[in-house]
Amino acid sequence: MTYDRPALEAAYARTLLPLARMWRQAADKALREMSLSASVGWALVQLSRLDDNVRQTDLAAELDITAASLVRLIDQMAASGLVERRRDDNDARVSRVGLTTRGAAVAATIEQKLAALRNKMLHDMPDADLETALDVAQRLAARFVQERKR
Repeated sequence: MTYDRPALEAAYARTLLPLARMWRQAADKALREMSLSASVGWALVQLSRLDDNVRQTDLAAELDITAASLVRLIDQMAASGLVERRRDDNDARVSRVGLTTRGAAVAATIEQKLAALRNKMLHDMPDADLETALDVAQRLAARFVQERKR
């Protein structure tokens, strides 16, 4: 199918939100299969991808939630033995959070399920197509970051 440039841009933009929503729903389903809420599952994933001793404010920013919402979420995860709170060694006002051994194991299982989902959806896509899609997405994200700074 051939598009003129404005139609191509519109078609591309229209696919982004529904695609992101479908991807998130499929990932959330994998979390539910582990008896995890999406909020707990994604928090564990982010913690595993970040430093093991993350400032709570940084984790809230990564999850795009308020600090108050994160406190409740950390309470829930700590009660389940998935994370532990820590005080910053250099600044007592700063709260940090890290995965417990159990939390790290759960996060690793989540990552395996997410890898299986990625493989299921992308296995037959040519590498060159994936590289182009990734390049476009990264450049678009960088432009949105620049726009946000204005």
